[in-house]
Amino acid sequence: MHESGVEYKVGLLMVGAMILFAAFIFVLGKCSLSSGYTLYADYDYSGNVQPGAPVKVSGITVGRVEDVVFKGGKIDPATGRRVHVRVELWIEDRARESIRQDAELFINTAGVLGEQYVEIVPGNDWEAPSLAPGSIVVGVNPPRTDLVVARLYELLDLMTMVMRQDKDKIALVLTNAAHAVDQVDAILVENRPRVGKLMDAVTRLANESTEVLAKVDQGLDPRVLDKTLRDTDALIVTAERTLADVGPPASGVLKEGVRVLELATENRVERALGAVDRAAVAADEAGALLRNANGAVTDLRHGKGSVGALFARSEVYEDIREMVRDLRRNPWKLIWKE
Repeated sequence: MHESGVEYKVGLLMVGAMILFAAFIFVLGKCSLSSGYTLYADYDYSGNVQPGAPVKVSGITVGRVEDVVFKGGKIDPATGRRVHVRVELWIEDRARESIRQDAELFINTAGVLGEQYVEIVPGNDWEAPSLAPGSIVVGVNPPRTDLVVARLYELLDLMTMVMRQDKDKIALVLTNAAHAVDQVDAILVENRPRVGKLMDAVTRLANESTEVLAKVDQGLDPRVLDKTLRDTDALIVTAERTLADVGPPASGVLKEGVRVLELATENRVERALGAVDRAAVAADEAGALLRNANGAVTDLRHGKGSVGALFARSEVYEDIREMVRDLRRNPWKLIWKE
């Protein structure tokens, strides 16, 4: 009987140990007895998020990361885009309605050096249905602190090199800047009364402008403005109706006028072209006549021909003049020759 009691106690101890072991596994495995569904989030960089990391909505844990799959930038047939990392999320059903179509999925860090988890910003698109189970969304890539540190180090290294190589120039720039500040300070000290007057004038101008605007605001009657706007609106409507009524007849009249003008213009253009041709012929004939007259005058000036010799040589003119005088005194010489 004593042995059976010991065996009974050992059995109870073993059962209790197994229950505690199962409880530890349940707790450490972050298992949940509630039902849920799966979402997928694609990232270019997933940070250090691991399977089993919590998934939070508005800061409340509602699921966990089931798996992190490396896709290597291959094109996903389901979405038609290249995927580097796909994170599988298991989310409890109680959070389904809060995760909308415009939800954003971030990878955050708990504290400064804590574990990483997935934070879901629910979204505000309440008109569209919530994300369906199995949906694939594009997550927001976490900040690359390692790249930031590396680039800051590179920038600091570059600045150090520049300061070492151009330390004389930098010292000169700082000296000139300090000198410029001293000069500005001296100018302000010397012209302090003027600066004060200028500030007073600006203040008065601002106050007067405020008073004028206040008076204008008080003088404006909202009823008058409302009536003016209504009258303007009515005038615009009337003008639109008038244009709509007058438009088609006016368009027909304009088309007919354009047609008549085209006919009249064609006849006038033909007549004008004929007149221009006749004027061109007359101008050519007048030019030829002027050239002939110019040639005759030129010949006369050079003494060519009898008339030219008469005008160019004075002795011929004198002989003719003497002959005319002689004939006047002795007209019988015309019919009788000695």
